[in-house]
Amino acid sequence: MKKHSIALVLQSAPEHGSSGSAFRLAQTIVSSNEATLSSIFFYGDGAVHALNSVLDWGLLRVDLGVCVASLQRRGTEEMIGDHFNIVGLGYLAALYQQNDKVIVFG
Repeated sequence: MKKHSIALVLQSAPEHGSSGSAFRLAQTIVSSNEATLSSIFFYGDGAVHALNSVLDWGLLRVDLGVCVASLQRRGTEEMIGDHFNIVGLGYLAALYQQNDKVIVFG
């Protein structure tokens, strides 16, 4: 049986409750043998996770894309963590094309 490929989109700031839920879901997917977590896209307020988050997203060992426009609006493009990649909205479009499921946390 083929494993489902899943991507997450996180639009909420680190202090928002859905951030913890997204992180726990990501950990569950990574540790399970039923699906594959391909990547996580941080958009809007979610881009702040690349700057300062109590959650260690790098431990998940998946592609972590951060929206360049979201970072630029905050004037923080140069300050992202090592595990994060600066990407454009084309990255988000690719997530929808390349994955079986995309789960959005707002």
